[in-house]
Amino acid sequence: MTQPTRTTMGATASSRRLSKHFLACAAALTTVASVGTANAAVITWNLNQVVPNNIDGLYVNVELQTSGSAAGVVAGWDINPYGTSTTAMSWFAALAPSGCVTGLGQGGTTIAVASLTAGTVVDGASTYANTASSVTAGGWLLNAPNYFGFRFVAADGLTHYGFGVMTIGATMGVRTLTSLSYESVAGVAITAGSGGPPPNYDPCFVGNPVAVSGVNNLSLNQTTSTSLVVAGGCAFTAYHANYFKFVAPFTGAFTIDTCASGADTRMAVLDGCAPGSAVVTCNDNSCGTSSSVVLNATAAQTYYIVIGASSSVAVLPSPIAVAVTPPPTPDCIAAAAVPFGISPFDNSATTGDLTVGTNATGTTTTIIYNAAWSKFTPAVTGAYTFSVCGSVNDTKMALSQVCPGAGSTLASIAYNDDNCACSSGCAGAYSSGLNLTNSGLPLTQELVAGQTYHLVIGSYSTTSGGVSGSLVVDGPAQPPTSCLGDLNQDGVVNGADLGLMLGAWGACPGGTPGCLGDLNVDGVVNGADLGLLLGAWGACP
Repeated sequence: MTQPTRTTMGATASSRRLSKHFLACAAALTTVASVGTANAAVITWNLNQVVPNNIDGLYVNVELQTSGSAAGVVAGWDINPYGTSTTAMSWFAALAPSGCVTGLGQGGTTIAVASLTAGTVVDGASTYANTASSVTAGGWLLNAPNYFGFRFVAADGLTHYGFGVMTIGATMGVRTLTSLSYESVAGVAITAGSGGPPPNYDPCFVGNPVAVSGVNNLSLNQTTSTSLVVAGGCAFTAYHANYFKFVAPFTGAFTIDTCASGADTRMAVLDGCAPGSAVVTCNDNSCGTSSSVVLNATAAQTYYIVIGASSSVAVLPSPIAVAVTPPPTPDCIAAAAVPFGISPFDNSATTGDLTVGTNATGTTTTIIYNAAWSKFTPAVTGAYTFSVCGSVNDTKMALSQVCPGAGSTLASIAYNDDNCACSSGCAGAYSSGLNLTNSGLPLTQELVAGQTYHLVIGSYSTTSGGVSGSLVVDGPAQPPTSCLGDLNQDGVVNGADLGLMLGAWGACPGGTPGCLGDLNVDGVVNGADLGLLLGAWGACP
């Protein structure tokens, strides 16, 4: 099927669109004395989607309730508002019988395509245009919802009449396609605004816009949404409150604000969307009359950002710009996985220091300098130990179930400073180990299969020098890897496995065959094992 093409705002179709569905277009006020046929069942879709301010806009299939930013991904699309201007908007129209109503706009002057007033009839007596038509702000109400009318050929091969709601923001370049309604019976007229009142706003509806890190342009329902009374430190009411789900990607302090919108907003962050959910943080006027909060979030925790107006008659711009600024990405996010067994460690390439808890409650802390992160995922639940005995220079070590945000204190489940002897750089038992009896915070709990744990190893002080050596992870017997050469068990044999093999090069500790990298189990990691690894290079079967 060849889709119509356009060049600039207001361009006409350059090819015929062979589809059962045809484009619908924006409608203007038209006068009809009476409606000859009573309404059949009105089908309404509350899509509430932003129309991008670009040459493609939004393609919508009314009957199938599908949409997208390109014609090729929306089969049989019917409606296509678009445009790159802040003072005008265009609608792409197909050949008859599809098209858009023409007549008087809101300003009382004749405009090719403009907004309808409530009660306007859309039927066979209306005048329809069949070309792309530029519409200006003079025919539409800014900062308000507007009706438009259309007709299209449905899957039954017959013409159906419908109307939609387009909410325009501060300019014509800011618009949200709020809802679409049409008569289920072909040829039956429809009245703009008919079909009963729109459904009440549901804060927990899965189709509501979702906020993520970065700048979010979030459409607002200011028609049926209700107010949120925020008690405590804020003590305000957020009118026409909209809820936006946010899942914290990691632990840390996230800044959330509507400053760029310049709108008079009130904001709260809740721990749920149901009535009675607790307020985590809130704000009214932070950047002018706009709002800004700092959310101390926990990794993978779901929060709801609630945005409302300062009065019951205020209208906020829709979509509204909501910025979610994350804290610096913590180093533990990109930490390399370490295998069960022996692997090398070295903190020479790290510079960040980390505050860690040294007891179960976190009331006492210490600093691990030039903290090097790794992560370990046990294959079997049980008691494990971690050791860097024989390290070069004085070490500290801690283990946690969570990856802390940048600048946060690590909640340790085990911590140790001095456990066993160094090989050089320090005299005495200044290397670290985590086990049932280590000093500091012993590792007394079992590690759970499949759960990722975060391990940090670093220097004792700023003057004790860089640390390096072999990390030994011991515990219950692990199931054999199904992929020869996949030393870190990440499903692929690559440079990470090669690095582990080279770090373990030479005789296995104690001469015991089967150590890390000893692929042929002869008690030594050498060229024979390297050949096996290179032969298995790539993704595991």
